[in-house]
Formats: sequence, structure tokens, C-alpha cells
Amino acid sequence: MPSLKDKFNRFTQQLAEKYRLAGQAIFVDIELTFRLLGHIARSQGNVTDQHLQQVITETELLHLSEDRAQQAIQCYLAGQELATDDFEASLRYFQGDQLAKEMLLQSCWRMIWADRHLAVREYQLVHLWGYWLGWARIDIEKLGIPYRPVYLTQEHQQALALLEVGIDSSPELIKKMYKRQLSLHHPDKVMGAGGSIDEVCEATELTTKIHEAYTLLRMLHNF
Repeated sequence: MPSLKDKFNRFTQQLAEKYRLAGQAIFVDIELTFRLLGHIARSQGNVTDQHLQQVITETELLHLSEDRAQQAIQCYLAGQELATDDFEASLRYFQGDQLAKEMLLQSCWRMIWADRHLAVREYQLVHLWGYWLGWARIDIEKLGIPYRPVYLTQEHQQALALLEVGIDSSPELIKKMYKRQLSLHHPDKVMGAGGSIDEVCEATELTTKIHEAYTLLRMLHNF
């Protein structure tokens, strides 16, 4: 049974969190959905034609009127300029039921896969937002499965090759090889060994690819 001190500490933590989030705007309905989609689209720097087409598709899936669709697109553009933490209050205090939360995360997954590529930052975003909504990681993952591109075989093979593992490798071995590849190619290690600027940049790019390969394998191998 929690002690009085534990209860008091929990209360003060909850109170501090409320004050921390008190100044944030609360987005609801399409204001929230399309701001999240815009933030995903911009998370890698450049917004692609596939992202823009997906926005239109989302307005159609929701059967929005012309005026509401225009409002949604404006929210999408606004979301590209927001910081990730700007969504925390809206998601932690989300008023919808479980189905509404599910639909929101499904929209995010569709936007993530719109360009048929999963980036580490996109993966981090949908998991952070799902966490703020109160969802477990495994349930967030399951929501994204139907939207994975069917042609991922080539990317899958490239990810396996980059981490030097096989299709039947265990999750433990994949994790081990991921850490090994990071250790071998980390830009800090290259810099410490007296590498040139070009070599450090090359190592940074390779490290990003290693992160993305591991993220993809975690999803496809379900661990």
C-alpha cells in the first residue's frame, strides 16, 4: 500500500505536469489530426508529393466538406511549424474514446508510409504520440501493419545486409549486430581516430542508415 509520502509525491508530480502543460494550446478533431500529419511530413526536412496527396486522401476518408477540407489543409501546414512537444497537452488530455485514438494513430501511420519509406524520426514520433495517448508500444506497432508497403522486400534485404544478419536471425542477434555496427561506424570514433570532415560526414550518414535499418527490422520481425 502506498505510503502517505508516496501519495503526496505522486500528487505533486501530477500537479507540476498540469502546470507545465497549462500554457499549451489544446487542438481537437481535425485541428489535431492534420497538425500531426503536417509535423510528420516535415520531420525529414522536405515534404514530398506523396505527403501532399496523402493529405487530400485523409480529407476524403473523413468525408470533409470543401470548407472543412481547406481548414484541414491549413492545419496541416501549421503543424509543419510546430515543435513536437506542442502536441503533448492535446494528446495527454485527449477527450475521444479508444476508437478515436486508434483512428488518429492510423492516420499518422498512413502519412508515415505515404512515401513508402520509414524514417527513424517518423517512427519515434508515432510512438511518442501513442505513449501520450496511453497506448502500449506493441499496440501502436499493430496499428501500422496494414499500411506497410507490399514492396518492402528490397529494403528488407538491404537492412539485413547492413546489419550483417539473416532472415532467420534472432532478435538478440539483430540487436547485437546493430550495436556492433554503430560502434564500428560511429562518427565520434572516426573523429577520434583523426578522420577528415568528409569521413566524419560519411560516418554520420551511415549511422543514420544503420538506425533506419534496425527500426525497419524491429517492425518486420516484430520485436
